[in-house]
Formats: sequence, structure tokens, C-alpha cells
Amino acid sequence: MTDDNIKEVINRTSIVEIINSTVPLKKKGSNYFGLSPFKKEKTPSFSVNEEKKIFHCFSTGEHGNVIDFLIKVKGYNFKDALYELANKVGVELNYKSSKYNDLIYEINDFASNLFHKNLYDSKSHLKYLKEIRKFEERTIKEFNLGSTLNVNILQKKLLNQFEVKDLILAGVFNKNKNSKLFFMNRIMVPIINLQSKILGFGARVIDDSLPKYINSSETKVFKKKQILFNEKILNKHKNKKIILVEGYFDVIKLYQNGFENCLAPLGTAINHDKLIELTKKGFEVIVCLDGDLAGRNATIRLMNNLLSSENFELGIKFVLLPKNYDPDQLLDSNLHGQLSKLVESPLNIEQLIEKYLEKYNLSQDIDEQFKGSKILKNLLSSITNIDLKKILTNHFKNKKLVSNDKFGNILKNKRSQIEIKSDLKSKFSAALIMFYVENLKYRESVYDLIATAKFEGKFKEIRDEIIKKTLFKSTASDIYDLLDSKGLNFTKNLLFSNEARRLCRFASSKFKGDPHSEIEKTINFINK
Repeated sequence: MTDDNIKEVINRTSIVEIINSTVPLKKKGSNYFGLSPFKKEKTPSFSVNEEKKIFHCFSTGEHGNVIDFLIKVKGYNFKDALYELANKVGVELNYKSSKYNDLIYEINDFASNLFHKNLYDSKSHLKYLKEIRKFEERTIKEFNLGSTLNVNILQKKLLNQFEVKDLILAGVFNKNKNSKLFFMNRIMVPIINLQSKILGFGARVIDDSLPKYINSSETKVFKKKQILFNEKILNKHKNKKIILVEGYFDVIKLYQNGFENCLAPLGTAINHDKLIELTKKGFEVIVCLDGDLAGRNATIRLMNNLLSSENFELGIKFVLLPKNYDPDQLLDSNLHGQLSKLVESPLNIEQLIEKYLEKYNLSQDIDEQFKGSKILKNLLSSITNIDLKKILTNHFKNKKLVSNDKFGNILKNKRSQIEIKSDLKSKFSAALIMFYVENLKYRESVYDLIATAKFEGKFKEIRDEIIKKTLFKSTASDIYDLLDSKGLNFTKNLLFSNEARRLCRFASSKFKGDPHSEIEKTINFINK
């Protein structure tokens, strides 16, 4: 396969048709516009050009061709995206690996339906699901739950349909000489990807035998670390709020009770990079692990992993369940309403850190207070994202000041903060102003753009102040001090200004490219 094959697939494909099936588009001039699939917004900032075969999201900076869209938004890998588009437009590709993948999907689909039918001949497993887990019939069918009781009958039916080597390839049979069904006497849960293809299975015993849970062994399509259970919901783009729980039975029970936007890792370790990837696609991730000691420790581990990742830029929040409760237990108790309230008001990462340190800060023991101070210092020093490190360090410095004179300092801080909207236009305006103030070498080249842009409200007042000739050679520090004296320094709202820098990369200290084209696009957006 050559680059020409790839170009042919891209050129033959209607990028508008593919994207419109996920993001409703409306034509304006030569482009089509829709709401960003990467973040929640009210004003369309997502542009598609059929002639150039590209898309561009003005609110996040994401851009690319139709293959990039399938990868970034729909979760495809490159080969699957190219293969599917090639089939759609009639371009022949010779992908041996894709043929193997298709065979695995076929086997998994057949096995899933076989296990599901077998569940209704497996009284103990059906009783467990309905009476112990309290799953309704509609829920069992929605997730196509199954059983591998009556194992000899199942093996015979599978061998009548497929060769042993192919069943091993799919992970349905063991790899040893006397190959048999990998899952023995277990309840079966199909694991489905964004394209509604079955990648593998999760399986659970109903007695005390170990291991309690197992997953399919790794195959060409089943990579446990890269998969979340129930990720097919990410394809719907109806709800940008995602709840991450510990296991697939939690997901299923929550779905039955109206929480249809839940995911779970396949195993105990949570891939923090996968969660960060979801936030880059515009999802807000709410982590809701069990309230026992293991769940609390897993939450803290995840928090540490996120803080030490250079790619983490907020967007992940946390729910701390009541002690020793899991979501399933809350739903079955009289605390059902409490779960809804907790999910509606999750903790930001700085609030989670505060909760984590609460026992040390409230202690009257000096040793405990010192221990808490040391833990906080280590947490802050582990942060690799420079902007986030600055925000959280300042946040906890301010917290320390508040504790000395709680009410007086709170009132003082409230008076000194400028009141600003947090809509997209405000964030774009803030990014432009920060770039102009902080980049002395570019001021002359962007002066006319900034001076004529249609800023509104407080941002117009700020712009008019900073473009004065007397400030043309002033340092960023001097200009911010001036804005501070006039009550116009919006950068004191660190969460707002950091979000503006994240949306407009040119305003970040890490941006290394030519900022001019990005600035022009941003100004075109606020001038609408």
C-alpha cells in the first residue's frame, strides 16, 4: 500500500457526508459548520471544507482529514479507518491483518450470541443476574449478557462453525494442546468498541472460586489497556459528561437506573492517558470509584498519575462515595438520590487534593500538619505541566492565606477579581490579549489585528488600555500591574486564563510555531 492509495481514499470520500453522520452540519459559504465534537459549546466553531477535504475546530485547534476525524472523534485506529473508507468508496487495499481482524470479529459475534442464548438454559446464572444483581430482562438483552455453563455443548457448536486455530486466534479457546473454551462456567459480558464490533469478553464466576473476574487474552484487536468497557457510548455525542466506575457490572447497573453515560476499565489499573485522551475530545470525565480502601487508593493513584503527566490539562473530576459503598450498593439502598447529587457536583482535582489533605490540616498534632505540608509539596513538585503547576501552586498559596484570616481575605479577593463571562468568545479574547502582552517581539506585527478586532465589554476596555503607545515597549509584568491597579487583570482568575491558553495554543508559553495564522483565525471568530 502506498501514499497514493491513501490520497485516493481521502479524495474519493465525501468528508462532509462522513462527518455529518456524527456532527450535524450546515453550509455557510464554501464551508460547512457544526458544534465541536471535541467540547461542549453553543456556537458552532467546527468547520468542514469538502473541496480541501479537511476539518478545523476553532475552539480546540483540532484539525485534519477524514481519516483523522475517524481516529480523533470515533476512536478508530489508522488501519481500520482507512480500510472502512476504502470499502465505502471502492478502493482496493491489500491488508492481510484486516482480514484476520474481520475473522476475529466474526468469531466473537457468533460466540456472543451463542453465550447469550445459552444463558436462558443456565438457571443458576440467570437467577444470579436477576435476583442477586437485580438486572432486568431489558438490561440483560441490551448488553447481550451470556453464560458458559453447558461448556461441552458450546464447544461443539463453536467447532462446527470455526477451525480450532482461528478460535485460538480470537482468544475464545485456550492455546494449549487440548484446546478448550477459555471461559469455563462463567457469566459472559461482551466488550464492544466504538464501531459496535465485539473485541473480546469479560467473564465472572458466581461462587467463591478465583479469579473472580477474567478478560479475554490479548489478541490482534483486544488490547486491554487501550479499551474501556461500554465505550460505544462515546459515538453518540449526546452527553459530554462521562462517569468512570470500577467494573462492568457497575456500568450495567447504572445504565439500568438512568446513568447511561458510564465506562469502566478492564481490570484494576486505570489508564490515565486514555482519560486524558477523552478530555482532548471534549468529554468531561467524572471518576467514581468504590468507597472502600482499595477504591480510595486507586483514586489517589490516578490523581498522582494525572499530575505527573505533561498532557494533563484539567477536565477530569472526582466523586468520593460514602465509606465502603460502591455505586451498585447506593442504587439498591435508600441513598439513590445521594449518588445523583455527588455526580452533579464532582470535585475538581484541587478539591480532591484538599480532601486528601483534610485529615492533616485539621489535626492539632504538629507532626501531622508537617506531614500534610510535605505531601502537598511533593504533589506540586511532581506536576510536569508548567501552566497547571503554576495554577495549583498559587491556588494552595492563596488557601494558606485564607486560613489566616478567612472571611477578610475572601472578601478582599472577591473585590479584586474582575467579573468576566466564561463563554468561548471571552476565552478567545483573553488569549489574544495575553499573547499581545506577553510577547514583546510580536507586538508590532500583530498590533493592527489587535487594535481593530471587535472585542466586547471588559475585553474592549482592556484592549484599549494595552495598545496605548506609552505601553508599547513595556514588560508584561508592568502591563499586568497597570491592569491590576484598574481592576482589569483577568489573569488573576487562573482557571479561566489557563483554559484560554489551552484553547488557543499560541497563548501558551510552550507554543513554538508561527502564531500569526492562528491569531487571524481567532480574530475572525470573535469578529463574527
